[in-house]
Amino acid sequence: MTTLTVKAPVRRDLAGKAAAVVVLLAVWQVAGAAFLPDYLPTPLGVLTELVPTLTSPAFLTAFGETVGAVLLGLVLGCVPGTAAGLLIGRVSWLRQLSTPYISGLYAMPMLAIVPMATIWFGYDDTTRVIVIALSAFLPCAVSTADGARSLPAALGDVARVLNVPKGRFVLDFVLPSALPFAVAGVHIAVGRALVGAAAVEFLANIDGLGTFILTNARSFAQNQAFVGVAVLALLGVLARAGTERLIRRVAPWQQTHQD
Repeated sequence: MTTLTVKAPVRRDLAGKAAAVVVLLAVWQVAGAAFLPDYLPTPLGVLTELVPTLTSPAFLTAFGETVGAVLLGLVLGCVPGTAAGLLIGRVSWLRQLSTPYISGLYAMPMLAIVPMATIWFGYDDTTRVIVIALSAFLPCAVSTADGARSLPAALGDVARVLNVPKGRFVLDFVLPSALPFAVAGVHIAVGRALVGAAAVEFLANIDGLGTFILTNARSFAQNQAFVGVAVLALLGVLARAGTERLIRRVAPWQQTHQD
């Protein structure tokens, strides 16, 4: 009985979401056919071009370029960002020294530095990876620093009373406290990395999904361009779902979503 009671609202929620999507697509299709120019994307047009676009050499090359750069940039940004966050969160003088700069960079749109980055590093994949790495570094550093500072004072007092070595203190006290914050930082970093990659590809004309979308849009191949947009959105959704699952696995005591 309990299982049926729990599953019924879930089914109703899924049915409601599916109905909303169907209505939205129907309105889009009708409005597109009645009022919009023929070259603008429509659901049926996108569906027609979906398989040919996803299997085309141009799309596959662009997809591989973007995903490869994002993965590399995430590793280069998240690992040092998490380590820096631990240090910033636990070392007061370092926090006071670095917080204004990290907070300022974190609040600044990465799009603003792309033109300068292309001048400094060139119009090639190096610029894309650097922008992605910086986009990933900042949320990881900020979020992990918050987690490192969130250690309850009582636990610090217990560690001092027990004379816990600094290494053990970090491993047994600081890391468990900061871990969900660190994973949440990665969660944010993935989305910012995708935005950073697309921005560099748009502005620097580097091969990738951003350039694929821009080229098709300028050629009035709007349906193919929208397929690229949808793939970028899907990558963001999958990344979000993956990081939420990772949070539940490594820190099951954390509430990651509302039921």
